[in-house]
Amino acid sequence: MASKSTIDSTEIEAQPRQSKRSKRSAIIAAATEEFAKTGYRASKWSDVADAVGIGSTALYHYFVSKEHCLFRIMADTLHENRDFFDAAQRASDDPRIVIASALGHVFDGGQLPRIRNRVLVSEMSLLSVDHDGPKREHDAYLEARGYARDIVRDWTRYLETCMRDGRIPDGQDPHLLARALLGLSSWVFLWYDPLATSISAEAVRDSVVAHGMALTFHTES
Repeated sequence: MASKSTIDSTEIEAQPRQSKRSKRSAIIAAATEEFAKTGYRASKWSDVADAVGIGSTALYHYFVSKEHCLFRIMADTLHENRDFFDAAQRASDDPRIVIASALGHVFDGGQLPRIRNRVLVSEMSLLSVDHDGPKREHDAYLEARGYARDIVRDWTRYLETCMRDGRIPDGQDPHLLARALLGLSSWVFLWYDPLATSISAEAVRDSVVAHGMALTFHTES
C-alpha cells in the first residue's frame, strides 16, 4: 500500500445496482449519453427509445417520466461516488491516498462514468429546490438529494478527523475544505465534456488531484 499513491476502483468491491428488468440498464445508458450530448432539457424521450430499440411507450414501464430517469441517473452516480469514498477510507489510513483516489475516481472507469458525472453536475441545481411529482419520480429525487448530503457530511467528518489526528494540517474549516475539494472534482464537468474535448481524462484527473493535494496539505500544485 505504501508504494501506491491511489486506490484502483477495481480493488474496491463494487455494489451493483442494476435492475433485473432487461432493458432498464440499457435505457439508463442511452439516456445518460443523450442528456450529455444534447442537454437534458433539449433531449427527446423518443430518441432514447430509438437508441435502445423499443417504442416510446415502453419507456414508461421503467420510468414514469424523463425527469424520473434523470433523477435515477443522479442518484445512482452519487451513491456510487459516496460508496467509493467510504471504501477508500477503509482501504487506506493515508489521507493522501484516500483523497487522491476519491478526487480521481470520477475520471476513471471509462467513458460512461465520466458522462454520468457530467450529467449529474449539469443538473445538480434541481436537487436544491423542492420537487413535486409522481411517487417513483419523487422518491428518486429524494434519494439523489440524500446521497448528495451524505457526500458532503462524510468528507467533512473525514477531514475533521484527519485534522484532529494530525494527518492533515489544521487551520482550515473542514466543511469549507470538503466543499472546495468536491468542487474541484465535480464542477470541472461544467467545461470538461468527455464526448467533445481533446483533453484526456487522465490530464484533467491529474490536474484536479494535484490542486486538491495543494489545497489540503498546503503545498504547491
